[in-house]
Amino acid sequence: MPSPLIDTPQALDAAIAAGRRARREKLVRFARNQRIRTQVAFGLTGCIAIFALIAFFFAGDHEAAAVISLIACVTFGVVYAAGKTGQKKAVDLLREMDQSM
Repeated sequence: MPSPLIDTPQALDAAIAAGRRARREKLVRFARNQRIRTQVAFGLTGCIAIFALIAFFFAGDHEAAAVISLIACVTFGVVYAAGKTGQKKAVDLLREMDQSM
């Protein structure tokens, strides 16, 4: 027996619209959270750079400071690329969803 909730075209249209709204809200939250995650990762990358300065100035270990600085630079690049890719993906999905409506 078919579901009594989706017997009419109006009910089906309402269910589809509610599903689209929920998906859009989820994508907007994902884009916003991706930006927050990226900012947290940048802050942690800054902590790595500070540790490199501490190793250089206070510990006097120039090799360790160079390695830590290299790690900070690579981490910064990866975080930047991943953040931009995640935001672009969410925006593209939102744009695609808006065009299909």
